[in-house]
Amino acid sequence: MRRAALALAALATAITPAAAAEPVVLEPGSKWSVDFDKDKCRLIRLFGPESSRNVMILEQYFPGEHFSLALAGPAFDAIKWSAKGNTVRFLPDRPPTVQEPLVGPLDGYGRALYFTWVSLSGDDPLEAKLGRNAPPKPPQRLDPAVGAGVRSVEIADSNNQVRLMTGPLDGPVKVMNECLIDLVGSWGLDAEQHRTMTRAAQPQNTEKAMGKIYSAVPWERLNKSGGMDAMRIRAIVGPDGGVESCSLVDNTDAKLETEVCKGVARAQLEPALDAAGKPMRSFWPVTIYVTMTAPRVIRIPG
Repeated sequence: MRRAALALAALATAITPAAAAEPVVLEPGSKWSVDFDKDKCRLIRLFGPESSRNVMILEQYFPGEHFSLALAGPAFDAIKWSAKGNTVRFLPDRPPTVQEPLVGPLDGYGRALYFTWVSLSGDDPLEAKLGRNAPPKPPQRLDPAVGAGVRSVEIADSNNQVRLMTGPLDGPVKVMNECLIDLVGSWGLDAEQHRTMTRAAQPQNTEKAMGKIYSAVPWERLNKSGGMDAMRIRAIVGPDGGVESCSLVDNTDAKLETEVCKGVARAQLEPALDAAGKPMRSFWPVTIYVTMTAPRVIRIPG
């Protein structure tokens, strides 16, 4: 009996979950800086002591409520990549973003975690992300009011957590939005008109439009490294809903751009609407994340 009791005690000890480590808390090591690139806008800030710098980068290629997030530095070495998804949380009363990050090098910082689809207010249902047959809605931007509620950003795996003490983000968010409006103007569009537009350009049917693009993509030309790639498409849409021009952002493969844009030109689109509800010239963004090492394609319009 005593031997059985000891065995049960040992089993109980073996299956007791290990306590999660205390979060690594990092104070800012710099002010926010903004990178006004020709194709994107970036908010950058350093965290931790000068002897052990960490970096957080928020990045947007198009105006919207979602952005990509890059994190690198010694504090993030303990955050283990998970196929089930790591978590990013900006607001304590909202669900975190749960996402499988990309892992790759970042100049000057070594290993970095890249989260490709993050929002300040947390995860959205998958259907909302894909935009499948969603009702028309006005264009989205990062919301300064939501940013004002942020005090820190938490990045975690199942056992480890890093907390970056960002403070409120309403100021940085406003700067990011202004950068993106300037970016829209650089595409030959009326930037001021885009401040007050009431509807973004969008497909008449998202499933059909994306199907035309996917069928045109020469998949064999993508992702030779075996990792995950992002293909960002920017289409300029006229007031009649027709595609005036199309380009792949950060792309050096002219043939790939030509083939993909054939699919974009076949998509049936609704034009953007101005403040008075009249059709206007605007843009339609599509980002496709694709991996050749697993039987799945992550597809995100916008």
